[in-house]
Amino acid sequence: MQRIAITNQKGGVGKTTIAAHLAAGLVQHGNDVLAIDLDPQGYLMAHYGLREDLYRAEADNLALHLVNESENPFEDLVVTTDEGVDLIPSNYDMRGVTDALHNARNRERRLETLLSDLPEDAYDFVVIDSPPNLGVLTDNAILAAQRVLVPIQAEDSSLDALDMALDEFEEIESAFGIDVEILGIVPNLVPRDGIADSTLETLRATDGLQDLVFPYEVRKRADIKYAMRHGQTLYTYNDGSDMVPVFDQLTSDVEEAVH
Repeated sequence: MQRIAITNQKGGVGKTTIAAHLAAGLVQHGNDVLAIDLDPQGYLMAHYGLREDLYRAEADNLALHLVNESENPFEDLVVTTDEGVDLIPSNYDMRGVTDALHNARNRERRLETLLSDLPEDAYDFVVIDSPPNLGVLTDNAILAAQRVLVPIQAEDSSLDALDMALDEFEEIESAFGIDVEILGIVPNLVPRDGIADSTLETLRATDGLQDLVFPYEVRKRADIKYAMRHGQTLYTYNDGSDMVPVFDQLTSDVEEAVH
C-alpha cells in the first residue's frame, strides 16, 4: 500500500485538484485507490460530488476517529465515488480536531495508526489531501505517508513557500526519525504568460530543485473549474481536455517513483 500526501502550506495552489486527479488517474491505470480528505474545508469531497451530501452529515466521521471518540472500524468510513476512487470524506467536525488534539499523546500519528488498521493489500495507493497550512493535520498527513507531492504556482512567492515546505519536512524528519521522500514538485494552475514561464524557468534552475520540479505543468483551464462544479474530475467531465494527458503523465511518474 503506497501512501502519498499532497501538501503545501500555501493556499490557492490547487492542491486538491492534484489530489483528485492523481487518485482518479491511478484508478484509470488499474489501481485500487483510497483518497482521504484531511482538509476541514472538504474540497476533495467536492471534486467527487459528495460534499453537499456528507459534509454536515451527523454520523461517524474522520474527526471522531482522529480524536479517539469512535469505536467503529476505520474502514466503515469509506464511500465509493463515481470515478472508482474509494474516499474517506472530511466533515464539518474536522474544524475542531486541531484544538482537540492540542495536548494529546501521539497527536501527529493518529492517521498513521488508523491506516495501519487497514489490510495491507486493501489498496494499491492511498492519496491524502492535506490542509493548506502547517499544523497537526498536515503533520498527520506527512507522517502517515512519508512520501509527498508538492503543488506550486508559477509566481514569485513560490520559492519562499517551497523553502517553508522543505523546512517543515526536515523538522518532521528530525523530530520523528523518519525520511520524507519528495516525489516531485508539480507546477499547477499555470497561466499562459511570460511571467509564469520565467518563474518556472527560475524554479527549474534553482539548486536542489532541478530534479524535483516536473518538466511539465498543469495549465489553468476553465474545464478544471467546471469539472469540480459538476463533482467530477476531467477524466469524467471532459476526457478530451489537453490537461488529461498531463495528469496521466503525472500519474505514471508517481507510479514509477514509488516502485
